[in-house]
Amino acid sequence: MDGEILIHSDLNPANLIVTPHGLRIVDWAWATKPAPWVELALLVQWLIGSGHSAEQAEEWLTQLPAWTVTDREVLDDFASKNASKWSAKSRQSTESSVHDLATWTGGWAAHRTASHQ
Repeated sequence: MDGEILIHSDLNPANLIVTPHGLRIVDWAWATKPAPWVELALLVQWLIGSGHSAEQAEEWLTQLPAWTVTDREVLDDFASKNASKWSAKSRQSTESSVHDLATWTGGWAAHRTASHQ
């Protein structure tokens, strides 16, 4: 997952502000340098949370080369581990946002598993 480009790693509706001068991305507390596909994989959960299906979210991402050149097994593994992380967190939390993320990431992981059977 190592990379050379700086990513936000927490793109979500609360960190995107539309101004008269364009889109501003705020709250860079978790900025990191992973592989380019990581930002896109982290965006899937927010697309699902905004009402898209996992299939629609992935279809939208196919317009981006960083997504299309990434090995399917890498994305499968990431989706599975991300879902496991949020599932574990949701068992220890009463915050609705944590439970939402567990649902959204779990849905994406299930979609990836089902699409390869």
